[in-house]
Amino acid sequence: MKIKASLLVTTLLASAFCFAADTYQVSTSVYSQGKRVAAPAMMVEADKMASITMDSGFSYTLTVTPNQDETAGVVAVVTVGDSTIHPSFTVAYGKEATIAIVEQKLTLMINKVNS
Repeated sequence: MKIKASLLVTTLLASAFCFAADTYQVSTSVYSQGKRVAAPAMMVEADKMASITMDSGFSYTLTVTPNQDETAGVVAVVTVGDSTIHPSFTVAYGKEATIAIVEQKLTLMINKVNS
């Protein structure tokens, strides 16, 4: 019985020191041929892929990787109709970043929610 009690206490103490992964709010606007086609916002955990798909032929997948300097690396795949772009760049928290590739433009802002 003492072994079970000490195992329970050890488990509770260990779980108290576990930290949740960093979470980010990502607000995005996607433009194709100068027209905004989507403006999704989503909550994303650090280093985990998040995605959204809409009926209009739009899909968006991204991964946010935190850096040490209040920035995050973003790797995305954006599809509008039959056109797909694969941007990868670094974004400062709370500042809008834009990348344009051919006729598509991606604007996003990342805010750290918790760590």
